[in-house]
Amino acid sequence: MAACAAAWGACAFCANALGETNAFPQLLYAAEGAGKILRYAADGSVDWEYPAEMSRDVWQLPNGNVLFSFNRNYDSKRHDNPGGVMEVTPDRRVAFSFVTTGQVWSCQRLLDGTTLVGAASQGCLLIVGAKGDVVRKIRVKNAPGHSCMRHARQLKDGHFLVAEESARAVREYAADGALLREMMLDFRPFSAVRLDGGGTVIGGQKRLVEIDASGCVVWSMSGDDIPQAGVRWFAGLAVLPNGHLFVCNAGGRATFLEIGRDKTVAWMSNSGPSSFPVGHGIALLGGWPPARER
Repeated sequence: MAACAAAWGACAFCANALGETNAFPQLLYAAEGAGKILRYAADGSVDWEYPAEMSRDVWQLPNGNVLFSFNRNYDSKRHDNPGGVMEVTPDRRVAFSFVTTGQVWSCQRLLDGTTLVGAASQGCLLIVGAKGDVVRKIRVKNAPGHSCMRHARQLKDGHFLVAEESARAVREYAADGALLREMMLDFRPFSAVRLDGGGTVIGGQKRLVEIDASGCVVWSMSGDDIPQAGVRWFAGLAVLPNGHLFVCNAGGRATFLEIGRDKTVAWMSNSGPSSFPVGHGIALLGGWPPARER
């Protein structure tokens, strides 16, 4: 696979390193720069949106509803703002809403139907019932605050994986809050994905790494490896069926990237400060990557 050249103006919304297709990944985007959740269609147009102040995490649920975090009256140095999680239907009706105090940077609908709320200002994972009641709190090791945590995820076994930014660590907690594993890093993490084999892919400030089940770094790359993308933060992160990584480059030159494990760019969105609003959270909606010649 050839490395991507600086050809991001090749089409209206994307530049493809392989040149076979101009398809755009259908995705939800927590676009804090626009104050909205945006949904992109396969032609690169926005076909759905919903207001969301300072959102950095978003999901499409199996029923088609959209779940996202938000922060109203946001100030990075204050922790008394209303933050929380909302679920809305495709026709923009509110199906679930939870509001707490302080900055909230992640959310997830859990295996038992409750909702995970990553409350950074409180230094806690809040497990919230369908009626908005907090049924459990899990205190993380990092100190409460703006950079306490970014994305937090429940794993298939019920454990929780938390990117604790200011600690430069990704930590795994049992369902009862016991600390099970600690992966120390030389960069600030934003997101982490557990692989089927037990490894963990972590993205953050200009770095991507994979750490195996024994704690060894088995793969890593820097934003310097792909200068054409102008990497700032590898934020929202997904592992594709072909093993590539799809990432949101928050505040960087090219906002969305598909990266191979050989550190080449298979696809990247049109780049430049006016191409897309700044954002961190993504949720792929299927059909990506497109069929390509080999």
